[in-house]
Amino acid sequence: MAPNIEDARQSQDPNHKTLHVWSKPIDQPDEQGQPTDKRSNAAPTISKAVGMIKKDDFTNIHNTPCARQGFLAGIAAGAGVGGLKFVLRGNAVKAANWAVGMFILGSTASYEYCQYLRRAERIQMKRHIEVVTESKREQARKAAEEKQQHLKLEQKRIAAQKPWYKVW
Repeated sequence: MAPNIEDARQSQDPNHKTLHVWSKPIDQPDEQGQPTDKRSNAAPTISKAVGMIKKDDFTNIHNTPCARQGFLAGIAAGAGVGGLKFVLRGNAVKAANWAVGMFILGSTASYEYCQYLRRAERIQMKRHIEVVTESKREQARKAAEEKQQHLKLEQKRIAAQKPWYKVW
């Protein structure tokens, strides 16, 4: 999920903690150790879930990741099973019911599988980034050690070049 302007404004605060995956602020516990967000204690209900659905959710469905793949798989599954059911049994109403059911099932399964692959890829990318930064950190540490050793050798060389007869 791309960060929005509000997230950018909130992230300017140095004490502002966010969840890595969703860029959502972490609820800080109060004195009793309970999260300050009062909504987290409320039980989810179907009416609240339906109330959260907006018209924009349906008008911008083409912008949702994996939606196209899910719809295409659902259309193919529905058309295939509905056509097969019609050819084998000859009842158009039952074939249409099977086609709609398989469209819903196929599109849902394909969408969820695509989302699963995206989550797995995100986790893998995060691990790759951690490995790269760890190797860069290791290279920087080795370079600093080599520089330190080089400085020590240079100091020893300079100390060896001093004449032994000068006291002052």
